[in-house]
Amino acid sequence: MDETALAQIIRSIILTSLAQKGRRFIPVAVSARHVHVSEEHLKILFGGPLTARNNLSQRGQFASGETVEVSGPKGAFTVRVLGPPRGATQVEVSLTDTFTLGVAAQIRMSGSVAGTPACTLRGPAGTVELREGVIVAARHVHLSPAQACAYGLNDGERIALKVPPPREGILGGFTVRIAEGFDVEAHLDTDEANGSGLTGGVILEMVSGQDFLPAKNPAIAGAASSAAPRGSLDLITERDINNAAAGGLDTVYCTAGGFVSPAAADRAKLKGITIERAGLT
Repeated sequence: MDETALAQIIRSIILTSLAQKGRRFIPVAVSARHVHVSEEHLKILFGGPLTARNNLSQRGQFASGETVEVSGPKGAFTVRVLGPPRGATQVEVSLTDTFTLGVAAQIRMSGSVAGTPACTLRGPAGTVELREGVIVAARHVHLSPAQACAYGLNDGERIALKVPPPREGILGGFTVRIAEGFDVEAHLDTDEANGSGLTGGVILEMVSGQDFLPAKNPAIAGAASSAAPRGSLDLITERDINNAAAGGLDTVYCTAGGFVSPAAADRAKLKGITIERAGLT
């Protein structure tokens, strides 16, 4: 076992133990654009099997030594193929990449490709005209069944993660995916990670709607009105409101001396989100 794999096992044990004690932290992986190919398309593009270059954090998955050119109506770029082969070919890109290709952005969970844009894949052995399959992967979190139990989460549930300074805020809308062989990890694409100032390997604290709704949280419902609820922000920007809306929250909390930008106030009104300041009723 190499040092990287051993470190991941130790990390998972520690995080699962903390989750059982009520402190839920999730490491982040940043997914660059890539392609998953079917066995049929693998033969057309490369004429043979994939060669494993390095293992990925999720068990059994690897980055191959093979790459393909992905082209759309406006442009093209080269992406790496991830293995093993899947039942259907799928191209995962960022929103920025969709502008380069000239295709409509479709934010989808992996495997949900019906009605998504087409593209052309060119490999060293042949070309595939993909009728659909270009997606911007929705934010998601991987968990094994045992880890899901420790975290108190169900498959398909949506959660949020707390982003630290300098771009602090709440990043919501992560869909929980549970399966044997998965290991605790949140996946973001490069646009999302760069926008939040995050890098692969950073560990974020998990939050939920209850952390921002004191009336529904017995731990803070009886607190004095002057106390700032957990999740209160010193600075609320338009981005924080958008993140709250994406996470399904209807209230955002500001500390007593915090600042709410005019753009955030306007966005909150538009989204039907209440901004509450500690100490005010």
